[in-house]
Amino acid sequence: MSDIGFIIPTAPQFDFQRTVLSHGWLMLPPFTWDGEEGALAYAYESAAGNVLRLQICGAPDGVQAHLSDSAPMTESLEAELRRAVRTMLNIDWDLSPFYAAMRAHQSYEWLEEERRGRILIAPSLWEDLAKVLLTTNCSWSQTVNMCRQLCLLGAPHPNIKDCHAFPSPGRIAAMDFDQFAESVRAGYRSAYLYELAGKIAKGEIDLGAWLRLDSAALFKAVKSLKGFGDYAAGTIARMYGHFDHIAIDTACHTMFAERHNGGVKGSVDDIKTHYERFGPWRGLVMWMDIMRHHGE
Repeated sequence: MSDIGFIIPTAPQFDFQRTVLSHGWLMLPPFTWDGEEGALAYAYESAAGNVLRLQICGAPDGVQAHLSDSAPMTESLEAELRRAVRTMLNIDWDLSPFYAAMRAHQSYEWLEEERRGRILIAPSLWEDLAKVLLTTNCSWSQTVNMCRQLCLLGAPHPNIKDCHAFPSPGRIAAMDFDQFAESVRAGYRSAYLYELAGKIAKGEIDLGAWLRLDSAALFKAVKSLKGFGDYAAGTIARMYGHFDHIAIDTACHTMFAERHNGGVKGSVDDIKTHYERFGPWRGLVMWMDIMRHHGE
């Protein structure tokens, strides 16, 4: 790592590695994860249009971030990168109310003891929407492959081979659809993703305003998009701090059967009923159950 970097202080309840391992996003470009070094890298396209390789790792009482290239760290760039890191690691979440609520439920003491609860996300809602769409109705290996193909359409790093930032909505909207679909090979999702990029690029969708919505309004807004159902809307809501929705997919069904239902697959209603007792935290508890079931 270079000396071009900064440290972001974090609360005692924060755990860098638990946060990174909280979501499969660490396997999707432009993220890369070095488990041996405990370092998360991200190919970041700055507001000025420069593609930078940002490396992040845990530090005593905080998170340390560096640029792995020789780009000058201006005051404005550092402020931009600080915001991006805080967003990706959900550093500003206060999980104290969550831990306090979970003390009333037996067998969930591990959540507070292991400082779990934060979820890794992308620096932008656009990227998270695109990636969630690429998780629908397919295997995880297909999701990884589609995301790799999509990321190859992003702006390239000037010095690092095969390192691309996530493509902006405008970059996708400027492409011919057939060329885009052939490049990404995402099946029916290609049309939905292309349409979403176009609407954002034209200003017909203001994702900045979506970030200020409450849980119900955000869920409704995401569901209004083509290709986004209850699972996708619930996933986005959870990633952005709204936990009162249950996003049920294959991983959820598998975890529920093995951990809570004697090996028998439960219905959607069975799963919702089980997690209802956790009130406004039910979506987060369900996700933490899934990640623990996977051994993370």
